[in-house]
Amino acid sequence: MFRYYLSIAIFCVILTIFTLFLSDHAVTLATIFMGFAGAFLAISFITSGSESRW
Repeated sequence: MFRYYLSIAIFCVILTIFTLFLSDHAVTLATIFMGFAGAFLAISFITSGSESRW
């Protein structure tokens, strides 16, 4: 599950970069996407252990 959630977090960072270049509301959307990336990164570290199998 670690790689799954980490890949979603990386995708959110890529969306943040595209948002900064292409959006009219860049700061707001970039903040939201970075928040999602941080949340998915936290979930990936929580589910990285062998004892947590969802």
